[in-house]
Amino acid sequence: MIISINSFAQLYKVYGYATAEAKEKEIVYWLSAIPSSNQTYSFFGEDVSRDNLMAHSLELEYGISNHWTLGMYLDFEQPAGQPLRWIKTKALMAHYRFYEKGERPIDLAMYLEYIMPKKEYKNAEELEFKVILEIDYGFHTFVLNPTFEKKVSGADVGEGVEFALNGGYYYKGWMSIQPGIEFYTKMGELAELKSFSEQKTYIFPAIDFTFGKKGNIIWHTGVGFGITNPSDNLVIKSILSIGFF
Repeated sequence: MIISINSFAQLYKVYGYATAEAKEKEIVYWLSAIPSSNQTYSFFGEDVSRDNLMAHSLELEYGISNHWTLGMYLDFEQPAGQPLRWIKTKALMAHYRFYEKGERPIDLAMYLEYIMPKKEYKNAEELEFKVILEIDYGFHTFVLNPTFEKKVSGADVGEGVEFALNGGYYYKGWMSIQPGIEFYTKMGELAELKSFSEQKTYIFPAIDFTFGKKGNIIWHTGVGFGITNPSDNLVIKSILSIGFF
């Protein structure tokens, strides 16, 4: 059974509480490879397979203060047999953390992003808001990202708020290696959430490697397994971050 997926190819990440330091700059290269999928989606008006789809993103972030980060993303996609094309720009309007680490029982941050696709790709701008909840127990860290998405232009602007729930567990007992496991679930409109079998849900075993004398180079990678029918079967992700102080 093939189900058409009209949303963007996702670049999977669970967002943590920490933000860049004041005046810190960070360059990030994201990659998602989908070696196995039974799904299709719309790529510049053409219905194409997501099997062997490659998605890339280049990101630049800047620490306005120790609590507030701004950024910009450029996203690209390349379905099998198609050219690599720029599909959208994302403006990170705020990754803002409240208080200092450990001052409250739950470390709290927010993430606000404005998504501007090329009109030929998708005629709908979107606003995305994440609540970031993080709890530490010794070397164990639990993170939850309730996420709200709303179209703010285009023919579907009247649609309701979409809800996704992402999260992860990470073990931080080692300096240079941090294993974890993550989940990603897109649940549909808040007013009428889909049944579990109709949601796009993934489980990702993942690991972070930290390099550099200042620990300013981080490579995050993982393999995702779709566990519901609308999901891609297999996703490989890589996020390479380099910080400049």
